[in-house]
Amino acid sequence: MLGKLKKVLGIEGIKVELKLDTPVDKKNQKISGELKFTTKTKGKVNKINIKLIEKYSRGRGKAKLVDEYTVAMLEMNDSFEITPEEIIEIPFSMNYELALSEMDRMQKSNIIQRPFITLAKYLRKVKSEFTVMVEADVQGTTLNPFAKTIVKL
Repeated sequence: MLGKLKKVLGIEGIKVELKLDTPVDKKNQKISGELKFTTKTKGKVNKINIKLIEKYSRGRGKAKLVDEYTVAMLEMNDSFEITPEEIIEIPFSMNYELALSEMDRMQKSNIIQRPFITLAKYLRKVKSEFTVMVEADVQGTTLNPFAKTIVKL
C-alpha cells in the first residue's frame, strides 16, 4: 500500500534534471540543452513539455503588478520506459521570439531616447525574468516530475 501511494505521488519515481547550454543563443533566439531522467523504480514517460515563461513585473509595493507569459513551448510525444540504475539523456532545442513592448522598441531603435527610457524603466521598476520549465507526464502518477531553471536573455 505504501508503494502504491509513493507511485501516485511520484516519490522515488522518475526524476528529471534540466541542463541548459550557456550562454543562450540570443542572436538566433534558440534555447538548447539536455534532459536527464533517473529513477529508483521502473516507470514510463508518456510525453515531455518544455516551456519558456516570462515573468513581467512592474511597480512597487501594493501597486506592483506581475504577469506571466508563455514565450515558447515544445512538446515531445516520444514515450519511453526507464528502469532503475538507467540514465536517459535527451537533447532538445527550442526557438523563441520575445514580444517587445512599445518602450522596448523605442529603446532599441532610438539612441537619443535610450537613456531616458532606461531611467523610466528603473523608476517604475520594470523587470522581466525568464524561466525554462520542464514537466514529464509519467504514467500512473498524479504529481508529475518537473524542473525549472532561470535564464538570462
